[in-house]
Amino acid sequence: MQVPKTEQKQALLKSYNQLSELEAALKTVNQGGTNKIMITIIGNLEDVHANDRKDLAHKKRQLQSYFKELLGTDTDFDTFCNSEIGCLFVAGFLVSMFLNPVGKKTLGELSGGIYGVFRGLGVSEAKANLNAKRLKDGKYLLLVRGKRFDIEKLKDRLEDSK
Repeated sequence: MQVPKTEQKQALLKSYNQLSELEAALKTVNQGGTNKIMITIIGNLEDVHANDRKDLAHKKRQLQSYFKELLGTDTDFDTFCNSEIGCLFVAGFLVSMFLNPVGKKTLGELSGGIYGVFRGLGVSEAKANLNAKRLKDGKYLLLVRGKRFDIEKLKDRLEDSK
């Protein structure tokens, strides 16, 4: 009996300085005809402080509405505060992973949690560290996971759209 070979999954992680750049990249992703990919957006809530719950709740509602319109109404969205990086938002398939409880905190709140999620998805050590730093610097991250062939095609399309 032969067991069919499953195609290996791969993750693509790209950073953007502006929401408008990220939005353009998402349009490229959505035009690709690859319906088996999973998308997550992660960003820093730079001007929001963890102890200002009212401001955090307002910013969360704004971003949640924005990303549900951009990615679809069934898109998961939440926020968390990481002691090394600051308050972050996450939209997409990785929300539950970042909010997974580890002791009294969530995985995203732990100092190495973000790095660990990236590494667990197959991102190299250097790229995981670099992208955690980019988050701290206020960049937006687009993380796309899918079959290797689809991710390779997407990389090319994103490069061509610059």
